[in-house]
Amino acid sequence: MPYELLDLIGAALLLLAFLGVPIYLTYVNYTGLYKKIKKIKQRICDLTTLVLGTFYSYIYLYAAGLGVEYDEPIVLGDGSSELHSPLSGDFMPSFVIPLIIALVSMFVLSFVKRRKPPLLSALLISGIYMGNILGALFCIQLWENCLDYLIFIEFLFPLNYFMMSVRIIRNEINRQLKFMEDGECVPDGKFTGAVYKLLSRSAGWYLVSFAALVPLLAALLVILILFGQGADGVVKVFTMTADWTFSTQIPPPPVQYEGHYLCTVAAGGHEKIVKPQRMGIRLGKPIVVNRQLCIANAFEDYIMDKVPRFHRAVRSFYDKYGYPLSVKITTPLRADIVYILMKPLEWLFLLFLYAFDTDPESRIAVQYTGAKYSAVKTNRIYERKG
Repeated sequence: MPYELLDLIGAALLLLAFLGVPIYLTYVNYTGLYKKIKKIKQRICDLTTLVLGTFYSYIYLYAAGLGVEYDEPIVLGDGSSELHSPLSGDFMPSFVIPLIIALVSMFVLSFVKRRKPPLLSALLISGIYMGNILGALFCIQLWENCLDYLIFIEFLFPLNYFMMSVRIIRNEINRQLKFMEDGECVPDGKFTGAVYKLLSRSAGWYLVSFAALVPLLAALLVILILFGQGADGVVKVFTMTADWTFSTQIPPPPVQYEGHYLCTVAAGGHEKIVKPQRMGIRLGKPIVVNRQLCIANAFEDYIMDKVPRFHRAVRSFYDKYGYPLSVKITTPLRADIVYILMKPLEWLFLLFLYAFDTDPESRIAVQYTGAKYSAVKTNRIYERKG
């Protein structure tokens, strides 16, 4: 049907954007380590990696429901569980400000090809070093639960950043060495001569750039203190958390809820927008059901049976955002907006079902009917509405 085809096309585009593009960028960045790539292609790849890598990392992290602070109870639904945020919100500037410095340093060295003063180049390389340190700490923080909640996808951007840094730092040092070789003047002073001799070798540039981390970190510390983060803000952004590698806090016990925001959307939105299909049963109570709700529940039903670990991650998304949304969807307009915002996820769920389930439409149709999917697996009983 046209509606189903549109859903599949939307899901395919979403999968391409959030999975295909990162995989392709990783391939290009890896290839760039040992092979020269066309300048325009490399620049587009660098810019896309920095922009989309930062954006997708945020999306991946919070799509998994990892946005609850350690001192807040997590909300559980249907007996599932959820993790707290791996980064402390109170000390987030201690993570974001060094990240911005690292990204800017990478951008300048990647896109500004003209000759730069040696000290500026050393500081920019130090900024890139700082980004790698930050990425390594972030990956170690996530390691505690990276398999259970599929958080390992968060390692993709730090990995690409590292590959970019190797290539860009190497190219910058080679440019600086060439400038020095082409220069006609060599300093005579004892100190300046020693510095020139040190910088005339690749190893000297790496050493000087590491040494430049000291003043850079000192300046960063002053900035963080001015932001009220304290001298140990970079440490506390990882430690003032719960459930992760560096976490030191004990969270309050979780709470339960029985609401489901997609149920609220199906019942409360305008009929022409949310397209209610039939009445269903949830927890023994009648509810209004639409296709979006059935697709989401069919997806959860499949992964709960086949990959329970992944189910916990998906369910945590529901638990994180379902309850706050359900209590705020008080008007048909709000229900319509949530329905539209949920469309990309609906497409992604549908694509998954069509890729892995032998009879996806039967699984979708049986949701909220009170029957088990296995009872209708070979006999489609769903209703079609044109």
